[in-house]
Amino acid sequence: MASTRKLRILCIHGYRQNAHTFKDKTGAFRKLLKNHAEIVYITAPHKVPPGNLGSAAWTGQPVSDNPPDEKAEERGWWFSREDDYFKSTEYSDVSKGFQTSVDQIVEFLEDSKDGNFDGILGFSQGACLVSMLCRMQQNGQKNWFKFAVLIAGFKSRSSNHEIYYPKDVCIPIPTLHVYGDGDQIVSAEMSEELLQYFEDPKCLTHPGGHFVPASGSQKKTYLEFFTEMVDVCGISSAVKS
Repeated sequence: MASTRKLRILCIHGYRQNAHTFKDKTGAFRKLLKNHAEIVYITAPHKVPPGNLGSAAWTGQPVSDNPPDEKAEERGWWFSREDDYFKSTEYSDVSKGFQTSVDQIVEFLEDSKDGNFDGILGFSQGACLVSMLCRMQQNGQKNWFKFAVLIAGFKSRSSNHEIYYPKDVCIPIPTLHVYGDGDQIVSAEMSEELLQYFEDPKCLTHPGGHFVPASGSQKKTYLEFFTEMVDVCGISSAVKS
C-alpha cells in the first residue's frame, strides 16, 4: 500500500556554497515544492581557501575580502588542483578530496535516521557529483535514491572520473536536467553533454544564468516531474495536491 507523505530529497550544493547559503538561494524553489517535498541540505567537507575562487558559486555573486562567518563559509566537494582550487572547465588529473566527500554523502544516504531519501538534487559542482553518484548507485546495485535532479550539471573534467561516464550503458533512473542558456559558468553545452549518460532524461531550459530557476514559467515542468516521482516512489496521491 502506498504511503502518505512528501518526497524526501537530499540537496548537494555547488562550489563555494554550503548548506546554509544554498538553502537561502533556493527559497523560491522550496516554496514551489512545499506541498510535494521535504528538502534536506548537506555541507561539503572541504573549505575553499580565501582568495582561491575558481568557479563562481552563483550568477552575480559579489566578491568580498571580509572573512565569512560559519554560515557563509565557502565549501567544495573536491578540487581540480593540489592548491585547493576548482574550475568546472579545467581538465585535470587531480580530484583532491573527492573520495572524502563521496564517503560523507553515502554515509548520510545510508544512515537509518538521516537516510531514506526518495531523490537527490545537485547544483553545479554538486550536480556533477550527483551524476557520478548515480553511476555508483547503478554499479554497486544500491538503492540510495530513485530519481535525480541536476541543475547546471556537467561532466567532470577530472581524468580520475572517466570511469563514471561509460557510453555503452545508460543510467536508468529518472532524471530532470535544468540549465540556463545564459549560464557563463557552466554553459548549456556542458549540461547537454551530460544527457547522453542517462536513459530518457527530461530537460528544463531557461534563459537565465547560473542559479536555480523557480519562476512561473518553470513551475509546470517541475510539478509534472515531481508528481511523476510521487508515483515512482510509491507515495499516496494525497501529496499531489
